Amino acid sequence: MPWVLAALLVSEARASSPPGAELADLETVAPHVRLDLRYATANNFTQERIYPVAKCYLRREVAERLARVQAALEAAHLGLKVFDCYRPLSVQRRLWSLVPDERYVADPAKGSRHNRAAAVDVTLVDAQGAELEMPTAFDDFSEKAHRGYLQLPPAAIAHRARLEEAMKAEGFVGLATEWWHFDGAGAQEYPLLDLDFDLVAPLPPGTRQLVVVVAPDWSSHEATMTRFERDARGAWRPVGAALKVVTGRGMGWGLGLHPASLAKRLGGPVKKEGDRRSPAGMFRLGELTGYAAEPPPGATLPYRQATSRLYCVDDAAAPEYNRLALLPERGAPRWKSTEPMRRGDALYTRTVFVAHNPQATPGAGSCIFLHVWRGEGSPTVGCTALPLDRLEELMSWLRARDEPLLLQFPASVWQTLAPGWGLAAGERENLYRQ
Repeated sequence: MPWVLAALLVSEARASSPPGAELADLETVAPHVRLDLRYATANNFTQERIYPVAKCYLRREVAERLARVQAALEAAHLGLKVFDCYRPLSVQRRLWSLVPDERYVADPAKGSRHNRAAAVDVTLVDAQGAELEMPTAFDDFSEKAHRGYLQLPPAAIAHRARLEEAMKAEGFVGLATEWWHFDGAGAQEYPLLDLDFDLVAPLPPGTRQLVVVVAPDWSSHEATMTRFERDARGAWRPVGAALKVVTGRGMGWGLGLHPASLAKRLGGPVKKEGDRRSPAGMFRLGELTGYAAEPPPGATLPYRQATSRLYCVDDAAAPEYNRLALLPERGAPRWKSTEPMRRGDALYTRTVFVAHNPQATPGAGSCIFLHVWRGEGSPTVGCTALPLDRLEELMSWLRARDEPLLLQFPASVWQTLAPGWGLAAGERENLYRQ
């Protein structure tokens, strides 16, 4: 059956990941670190701009360690400036073709720690951001750049030692031939990446719970749902068994926390109002509703009882578009089309609101929920549905403080994007053990 393929693909993510394996934007984790990303400019040894954007992506664990280095240096009125961070493997091949010397450029057949998003090229700056004197400029492929070279001005030697001391205190290991290059602790544990910069979609820093839904393709309504949570070490761990779910009549790119460029780069339909497709992308999970007066035991997300007055507005011209709203006690409502949250059947017995199209862009799709299914063979009209007992279990598990997200994609897109979230390593197995 088609959903077995999705189960196998999601199982790639179920093995324990290294701590903080997903990519993080350093500007979010350590905003005081200064950036001078040379390969995003022509100011590098190739004299060409290689990166399309000036972004420093690192494994979250590495970025957090670098943030602690910065904090320690600030106490001494110093700081860090970063020259390079994550580097796609395709770029590594290009650099190797220019400098095939393993002392300065890692052989792409083996890969660099930069390709694992676990290495960083840095220097020291003063409180005003001015670079301190160092043995050489960045990417000086000479003996003077070697960490043990001593025929240098005393200030350059002292600054090099000060940088190494600060980085070593947080587990970074310096490269013998480049004073600026440092590998993060456990760098070799992370897999090589060849993810283009515009395909990196960092998770919000406060997110500690993920609900992953993967379908075999864009047109399938059968999918698999897997839960993950971050443990005390920062590693993503699977929670419970994978679950068979149903979506709408396929998926289409929605509007959420993911970059809008993904749809253009990766292809696939775009969700529109009334198309009966479930949104693909990264979305926050929000308010809970249900027919009962109280939510399932342990639920911490906001809960609202679905009375006969509660509706979700799908009229794109109404001010309440894509929001839950109460029918006015008097007078006519401002909308012409709605979805009643108190239905005559069991589908909305419990729901979790999916924050698709949070800006309420007219016509982009509205009123998306996780809700109760009719059965495994019945697609929804754009939501994601599962058995009532499993939905209530999910609602009890979701924690407001952990900023839970829904990651929902067809398998081809999941395979492309999952490595950036540290969720792509593991042994294949059939996860449908229910």
